[in-house]
Amino acid sequence: MTDLKNAKLMGGIGAILTFVGVGFVGFILKLLAVKNIAEATGREEIFSKYLWAAILGILASLVFVASWWGAITGMGVHGSPRIGLGMMGVGGLLAAILMIVGAWFMKQSYDMISEETGVGTFHTAALLYIIGAILMIVVIGAFLILIAAILEIIAFFSLPDKLEKPGEEPLPVA
Repeated sequence: MTDLKNAKLMGGIGAILTFVGVGFVGFILKLLAVKNIAEATGREEIFSKYLWAAILGILASLVFVASWWGAITGMGVHGSPRIGLGMMGVGGLLAAILMIVGAWFMKQSYDMISEETGVGTFHTAALLYIIGAILMIVVIGAFLILIAAILEIIAFFSLPDKLEKPGEEPLPVA
């Protein structure tokens, strides 16, 4: 049997911290939790897919902020709102594409976690994250991502404390 207590605690607390706005600390805790789960299950691709999702999510945020910052300063320097709006549009589109691809990698990672641990809430949260990322262009996407974040908290805290290895007999209950 492999112990998942640390992953359960780190992931759950990390998901809560991310939900309430302490994103960086929560992000690190979730990353460590997924690494722990990948090691416990022997499927390193769980972590590598999640790592790609994290990298693309950070990159999407940076592109979005940079395009808006560049647009605001560009409008001031050049005096043309067209340049600024064009930068916002292109940057926003690029950020959306990066976010959708990142959500796809997260979905793959969470689907594998769901498969390995039997916690179906990971699959549901992942599905809502990717649909939310796609629909982020319209306001409903943000609502779906909010629901996915709540389900992510539930999923981490629903992890079993111990994970049976394949072919391992469960211990008899006395």
